[in-house]
Amino acid sequence: MAICKDICCEQLICDLQDDSNLSVLLYTVDGFSYYGQIKKIIDHKIALLVPGLGQNQVIIRHPDQTFCPQGTSIIREDFTYLDLCKVVATTTNLISIPDGFIPC
Repeated sequence: MAICKDICCEQLICDLQDDSNLSVLLYTVDGFSYYGQIKKIIDHKIALLVPGLGQNQVIIRHPDQTFCPQGTSIIREDFTYLDLCKVVATTTNLISIPDGFIPC
């Protein structure tokens, strides 16, 4: 179990550095979920995400139905930078995007 000090969870960030070049799901405190591959961690605080296995873009699942009343909306980007202090949970070493992550 990782103990968080301040706002960032240092143990989680260290674990993510070990998972570089693997496809991951990252869950943030504000409800977003990111599917991609960690290409690089900058200054022990920012992750550069590129498309994960089976995808040609980073997939970001938006938590708020304000923008998509029928369900959760999806944002697609060629790459994205993510503040690792917002990450609260991960699923690592994925071989494809999980079923149901992209709504029908």
